[in-house]
Amino acid sequence: MTKAVELEKIPELEISTLAVERRRIVENVSRYSRDANFKKVVLTAYENRCAVTRFQLRLVDAAHILPVISTDSSDNVTNGMALSPTFHRAYDNCLIYLDETYVMRLNTEKADELRKYNLAGGINEFQLFLDKKIHLPLDINQRPRVEYIKMANKHRRIPGYV
Repeated sequence: MTKAVELEKIPELEISTLAVERRRIVENVSRYSRDANFKKVVLTAYENRCAVTRFQLRLVDAAHILPVISTDSSDNVTNGMALSPTFHRAYDNCLIYLDETYVMRLNTEKADELRKYNLAGGINEFQLFLDKKIHLPLDINQRPRVEYIKMANKHRRIPGYV
């Protein structure tokens, strides 16, 4: 199994003396490199399968459990899961969340909001994939860390975690 490689962030002191445009290029290259490595490691760990649907079809994203915007987030495989684009967007928009038992759940508050605005078409079919344990990496060291799950649910203001 592939081990996650934490890429070093370039120390601020080393790039602080660069011209603004050069600094932006160095930061972007560093970020893209980290993003590519994160995607490769996560998709490999999940056998290129969506954790929720278990579909492969080369239509799978590497999603951060705890969003990158959080200061506690990381690009480690234990902060990632493979999701199909629809489930990735649903996760990022707090319509679904992962609980500590690795079960993907519907956020009923968000679902009710969709119903209120008459935007819940297909939600019953969507829910057929939920309330089951997700597909997990075979290597237990690559599975989502419960700490990331709890922090993510708190960050996303999931009921019961706030």
